Amino acid sequence: MEKVRTLVEDDDSWATEVPQGWSEVHRNTRWIADCIVSLCEAEAGWIFISINNSSGSPSNMIHYINDLLLRKSQLCPDPSLKYLFLLNNSYFVAQMIEPCESGHDCKLTPECKAYMDSYLDVSWGDVLCCIAKSHFPGLLHCWISTPSLAKFESAFSKTYQAQKFWKVPDPRLRNILRRAITERVVSSYREYLKEHPELAEQVSHSKSTPEVLEEMLGQLFEG
Repeated sequence: MEKVRTLVEDDDSWATEVPQGWSEVHRNTRWIADCIVSLCEAEAGWIFISINNSSGSPSNMIHYINDLLLRKSQLCPDPSLKYLFLLNNSYFVAQMIEPCESGHDCKLTPECKAYMDSYLDVSWGDVLCCIAKSHFPGLLHCWISTPSLAKFESAFSKTYQAQKFWKVPDPRLRNILRRAITERVVSSYREYLKEHPELAEQVSHSKSTPEVLEEMLGQLFEG
């Protein structure tokens, strides 16, 4: 296993692909995941004796790939891409080790959940800040809310256009991530419009209705 680690660590593709915005499953991730699966099968078949005490045990290799991905993700120039890279690769490893049943949504591992939450915060936090609840009363509250809506629409469009062609290869993970964005962004937007009925009427005749935004988010991450 030390030879595998050396080859993976020294592979130049990390330094060429990741800084260019590569967020998909890296070939070295696939290779190490295959090794982990083989080790698990070997351990189950009693091929190796006391494998849990070796540096090449499945649990040690899982810890190694998680640490490796964290280190290589630092090459990502964009924080959002960094967490998407970590999510895609960590999810792939988790599915190789313990696949989900066909037709069922997968429960994310704690690592994957943390990466997804970090992605949501980094990517969509600024969008939601535009429609944060105002504590100003009366007419001032209405006056402030109008530019907030314009800022929200602009920030949403900017983030959406930047990420529209990013890729999440696994369809189940893609759906999980889309739903998470929709629940966080569109749900907050609906609440904002409920608080500002004068804007809800304005939005209903535009291309920025919650339904339209939800449809747009449903097109993310196809690549």
